[in-house]
Amino acid sequence: MTKVRFETFSDAVFAFAITLLALGFVLPALQGATNRELAVALLRLWPNLIAYGLSFSVIGLLWQNHHALFRSVHHVDRWTVFWNLLLLAGTVLIPFATTTLGSHPTLPAAAFLYGLVLSTCATFFNVMFVHLARSNAFDQEVGQATIASTLRAYWSGWAVYIAATLLALVAPIISFAVYLALVVYFIVPRGTDADATLSARRW
Repeated sequence: MTKVRFETFSDAVFAFAITLLALGFVLPALQGATNRELAVALLRLWPNLIAYGLSFSVIGLLWQNHHALFRSVHHVDRWTVFWNLLLLAGTVLIPFATTTLGSHPTLPAAAFLYGLVLSTCATFFNVMFVHLARSNAFDQEVGQATIASTLRAYWSGWAVYIAATLLALVAPIISFAVYLALVVYFIVPRGTDADATLSARRW
């Protein structure tokens, strides 16, 4: 498979997943409702709005990292396609987890599901990165030191997501806050993401 076809398909799935996030906004049936009742119903969707903003940022950062990563890859083999498909499978579950979290932000099950989906995506992203490194898929100008530092950054992000997911079982609101804090923190380029080689931003 050519890298162009690989990236085009991946971009399409990321775009589809981020579009589905809007379906998380669902108003209850309001037949004959007054303007005040409609306004109250809209205001009650504020948890969905926060969850939407969080997931939009997560998918956006994931797409950006994916692009930055494969900018420095010179070939794509079957195992890369396999791990990427599992990554995309997790990505398209983010809208469902987002709707669940927005509808039940204080319940441990909702926060745990959300963290589980993000942790799954992070796991497959990391496994794919390790495979690319072991199969010498990166361009020659990408040094081993750069690959090692990027890998450490990715695994650090994975560990934080796992911790936040487990935290959701006892403190869902705090777990929600950790997910938000991670996005805010990782918006700023840091580490090897600051150069044009690889993205070390932990999504």
